[in-house]
Amino acid sequence: MIKTTVEKVLLVRKGNSKFVVEIHRTPEGKTFVVAMKDLKHRYPKGDEVKDWEYDVSGIEEIEYEKLSREIRQALSKAGL
Repeated sequence: MIKTTVEKVLLVRKGNSKFVVEIHRTPEGKTFVVAMKDLKHRYPKGDEVKDWEYDVSGIEEIEYEKLSREIRQALSKAGL
């Protein structure tokens, strides 16, 4: 595993879809872009099924075109 700190969290709008983008940085200065399209999940835990949802309240919302070229390039490689 790589230890990172979250520098920024964005709710990105691209057409009719929305997804969360987290910008992470390592202590060595490397930057990672983490994209999450599914913001709600269901998972089994023992005999029950639990729900988990990413809390997007208070997150800066931005248009895809306004992201930096490097972040758009990383998202494009990921198929977003």
